[in-house]
Amino acid sequence: MLEGVLILKQVEVMVSPDAEEFYLASSKRWVKVVGHLIEVDRLQFSAVPIKDFIRVSEVESGAKLFDIFAPEIIESYEETLMFLEINVAANIVMLIEKAGIEKVQNQINLMKEAAFSKLGQKPTGQKVDTEWIKADISDVLN
Repeated sequence: MLEGVLILKQVEVMVSPDAEEFYLASSKRWVKVVGHLIEVDRLQFSAVPIKDFIRVSEVESGAKLFDIFAPEIIESYEETLMFLEINVAANIVMLIEKAGIEKVQNQINLMKEAAFSKLGQKPTGQKVDTEWIKADISDVLN
């Protein structure tokens, strides 16, 4: 391997175009949020907009992985999906590549056990209707 060069193996990445409800683990309760599902090699993560950043969390445990700044120039649904693919998913892949899939999976299991023992069973999320966002003309008045 060349010094200073990181060689990434091919990984399967999927960014869901559909918005979903997710539950994030807080210190006192499960917090319902809406975002997009990102799958990397069968691991599932949520990408949830919060103010001027995207919070990336592991889905099963609801545990925060990292926050990433969301530039103000993202204005459309398509730009959002592109940002999630190019920036967010790429950061998840690099994190997994750097730590190793086994270590990441073990950490997820520990976070899941901790969240469930503190907060109880996680509620189930569901798909969110966002078709009106993608429509050329919306009948929403405000």
